[in-house]
Amino acid sequence: MSDDTKIVTGLGKAELHRVLVRNIDLTQDILGKLSFGQMTFLMLVGRIPSENEGRMTDALLNVLVEHGMVGNIVAARLTVSTAPEAIQGAVAAALLGAGSVHLGSSEYCAKMLQDALPLDSGDADLAAVAQGVVADHSNRKQRVAGIGHATHSEGDPRADRLYEIAAETGVRGRYCEFLEEIKKAAEARHKRGLPINVTGAIAAIASDMGLEWQMAKSFALIGRTLGAMAHIGEELKNPMHRRISNLVRSNLSYEP
Repeated sequence: MSDDTKIVTGLGKAELHRVLVRNIDLTQDILGKLSFGQMTFLMLVGRIPSENEGRMTDALLNVLVEHGMVGNIVAARLTVSTAPEAIQGAVAAALLGAGSVHLGSSEYCAKMLQDALPLDSGDADLAAVAQGVVADHSNRKQRVAGIGHATHSEGDPRADRLYEIAAETGVRGRYCEFLEEIKKAAEARHKRGLPINVTGAIAAIASDMGLEWQMAKSFALIGRTLGAMAHIGEELKNPMHRRISNLVRSNLSYEP
């Protein structure tokens, strides 16, 4: 087979009597031995994490599982009410809402951080680079991803705790420091508090763990899948879709 037709994966392979995952035997060396957080790290990074890396990954997976009756969760509930035979459609509805406004900003923040400070770059004046990032966003009238939060305007407790765990586990590095500098530069420029939010913390920590920016959203998508499933389960047992629909209809006006 020529090289241009050869298809290669390093993730997994199913054989007659075993399944390999990252060249590790699934049934013998993973099941009953690795947590889901460790498995997540293995799949995303390519190796079994250290104890501290596993603890950090668990925190990243847990932090976005639940945040109340937000829009993508309402979408999941309404979707399962009209197609209860296809729960996966309701989960998809929840995940499709992970974008620039909600959940998805970890990806945009990680891209901002890594564009300004590539993973393989050397030492840099973080404060100076941060001021350039903020100035560029301001000139383009674009919001800086990863800072500020409508609900947690005085500080996002989830981000604070993730930063604490990153410090405790030794994961915290220059990207966490860089986002702190961006926060300071943005607050100085806009003359108001702009705390690091949870997706910003995820982006910085994922970058410090060596993940490419496109993968920073993984933790939001994996965690929120669990949250969506819990809401779907509750919807099936205790439906609220009729009340939601009635609320919309009773407050809807037609103005051509």
